[in-house]
Amino acid sequence: MTKIKICGNTRTEDVDLAVELGVDLLGFIFGPSKRHVDVEQGRQLMGDIPDTIERVGVFVHEPPAMIEAAVKACRLTAVQIYRPITPEDRRLGVTLLPAVRVRNGEDLDALMFEPHDHPLLDTWASETAGGGTGQTWDWARAARLARRYPILVSGGLNPGNVADAVARLRPWGVDVCSGVEAEPGRKDHDRLRAFVEAVRGVET
Repeated sequence: MTKIKICGNTRTEDVDLAVELGVDLLGFIFGPSKRHVDVEQGRQLMGDIPDTIERVGVFVHEPPAMIEAAVKACRLTAVQIYRPITPEDRRLGVTLLPAVRVRNGEDLDALMFEPHDHPLLDTWASETAGGGTGQTWDWARAARLARRYPILVSGGLNPGNVADAVARLRPWGVDVCSGVEAEPGRKDHDRLRAFVEAVRGVET
């Protein structure tokens, strides 16, 4: 079953709905973003999330020590990082989601990860940018990579196109943020429901 990650959460009511809908991962952005949360906000938002749902901290260029502090304070079970993974990151004891910004023409077959990594493939943006862009990329280019690693597809997904991404790649998971928002940091509950239904619909 395709895992569903809802990212950029800033409000308790959005987290509660995602839990109710049975999503698999909830993402909280600690790096620079319109959806940024600090550690205390993260602790409050994640306080009632069941242990069956992964609590993912999203980071951009933050040093390992800051990530470690967030992992401990918020009981994160996974981290998504947009910079190169360091040995310190690997000692955190959580699932790693190395985020790759997919360039036009890039040979994705050449990418290499550790066996337990869950690579997240996102749309290309400059290295000075924050996290995602909300734009799509050519998912078919990752077909062979998806057979080698448990990848997450990210970038521009929404209720109208996520079924196509799942059908093409059969990825380990899909990741959405702006595609289910009413505005940055506030989820549109109808779109969130429709996104989950679209993913599950491919599998049935």
